[in-house]
Amino acid sequence: MSETQKPDARKSLATTPSARKTIVESRADEFQEEIPVLELADSNVPESNSQDHSSLITRVSLKEALVPPAPSDKQSAAWNSGKKTYSLAELEGLASQYNPTLSQASAVVGKACGIQTQVGKRPNPIVGYFGDEIGDGGTAGRQGAYIAQTFVTADKLRLNELVAEKDVQERSWQYEAQRMRVENDVRSRYFETLGAQRRIELANELLQIAEDGLKVSQQLFEAQQASRADILQSKIQLNEVQIVHQNAVLAHEAAWKRMVSVVGTPHLERGRLAGDLKQQVAPVSDWDTVYHALISNSPELQAAYYRVQRAQSQIERQQVQAKPNFQTQVGIGHDFQTGSEIVNAQVGVFLPIFNRNEGNINLASSDYHRALNDVERIELMLRDRLATTYQNHQQAAQQVEKYQKDILPSAKENLDLTNEGYRQGEFEFLRVLTARRTFFETTQSYVTSLIALRQAEIQISGLLLSGGLNDVPDISQGAGGTSQRGQALNGQ
Repeated sequence: MSETQKPDARKSLATTPSARKTIVESRADEFQEEIPVLELADSNVPESNSQDHSSLITRVSLKEALVPPAPSDKQSAAWNSGKKTYSLAELEGLASQYNPTLSQASAVVGKACGIQTQVGKRPNPIVGYFGDEIGDGGTAGRQGAYIAQTFVTADKLRLNELVAEKDVQERSWQYEAQRMRVENDVRSRYFETLGAQRRIELANELLQIAEDGLKVSQQLFEAQQASRADILQSKIQLNEVQIVHQNAVLAHEAAWKRMVSVVGTPHLERGRLAGDLKQQVAPVSDWDTVYHALISNSPELQAAYYRVQRAQSQIERQQVQAKPNFQTQVGIGHDFQTGSEIVNAQVGVFLPIFNRNEGNINLASSDYHRALNDVERIELMLRDRLATTYQNHQQAAQQVEKYQKDILPSAKENLDLTNEGYRQGEFEFLRVLTARRTFFETTQSYVTSLIALRQAEIQISGLLLSGGLNDVPDISQGAGGTSQRGQALNGQ
């Protein structure tokens, strides 16, 4: 189905409940053709975190180092001691190997594959011995062997496999969602750490400005062109900038720890990050285009469609459960009293008189209606989350543009002119302090806006997925799992 022919999810929000159900049902029926099936290459659980997860399922298509000046305190020296430089691509590669949630998610897919294999297996035959009247009056009686077999009717085992197949596909999409969560978190925390690294550089620059300002105040004081109050104010400002510098170092340490935690390598050697905060992650289109791409490609929504299909298959499966299986037994023996050979045959079925599986049919029907509503719920949830993220992106983009074009150049020019005017005795010291503080605050706010812009871009291009260390839901072995095979075999 072409892009222009896809149903518009937004239109379904204005229809009646019955119409919404029809729309979702039709989309669920079209889903098999519209969304490529994730084919499993290996159902075994990975042996280690270092396994390349790309071998498990087919994925859905989806400048220089910043070297700060030498710091002036021990914490900054420890940060500066890292000799390695890491790129974003290197960190993403490490996360694909070492983030434990990816191994968990692939193990769940393997578990679903195992259940799918098991629920379709035919029951094993029973081979046994029978004896009758053994030792009665010294005679041997009758003895022989028999074989018994249960024949499952109404194609129950194939329907079991069909239900389990939808579980496999749902878990495969959930794996893809988890992979994107990890990728998005690594990128987001990379830019957070890169921003913290940049703040240390700016803090070093601010320290140099504050130290130069103190020297100028001392020189003017000696030349009797400034008061001692000017020197004290310069010292206070220098101390404030030193606090800013120490906070920047501590923030970088925390950002580094958060980043390597989601990568899955908490003991990764400390180093610098190569990259540029000004580098755009991905272009962001208008709202309608972004929303349509989100609804069309979200793994969360695609997994929800497979839950609808699974619920449909489960209804069909439960409707045939009441059709009885055949219990057969054939035995061959010898009657030692008459000397003749004997054959024993038995055939039996459960009579569906008291239990026609009505409860399980109603349960499957309720699950189906719940799955239909879950599709609409996820669409609305994605729309709600996108509204906030898109707003954050627009605001951050406007702020960054304003800082780059107007605020930062003006703040820097104002600082230079004010410092020069103070040296020439044209300006009061209060004006100098104001110019420095303005420059300090604008540079820090600019970095904050850049980080927010990069992270919003990551969220939008990454389909709003986050939580690279969240627990991965396991698959239930109850209804639809191995117990469904037991239901097919017992004939009840």
